[in-house]
Amino acid sequence: MIARTRVLSVTLAAVGLALAGCGSDEKSSSADTAAATPAPAADDAPAGAGATLTISGFKFSAVAAVAGEPISITNADGAPHTVTADDGSFDVAVSDTAELVIPAAGTYAIHCEIHSSMTGSIVVS
Repeated sequence: MIARTRVLSVTLAAVGLALAGCGSDEKSSSADTAAATPAPAADDAPAGAGATLTISGFKFSAVAAVAGEPISITNADGAPHTVTADDGSFDVAVSDTAELVIPAAGTYAIHCEIHSSMTGSIVVS
């Protein structure tokens, strides 16, 4: 009987400690948490959104990207284009939209294979 009482006492003590750990801490609140993590500004892109290269008026927009992150390509012209690296490291056909990932930092001179007057660059950090 004494052994059974000890097991019961130890079990109750363990349950009591476990429940005590689940209690709330009056020092923290959701207001404190919100103050610790500022909301992004309205004009900031969400984290991980990547960069966008827009083709409009037979011109490439300026674009700065992060190595290894996707670059969204949007073609606002009615004609198909390519985003082709002058050094041959990438060549992407773009009807409406496409995506490009450049794994290494650098400045990449680009052109359109279809429209030779279209040139630009992508800066990757």
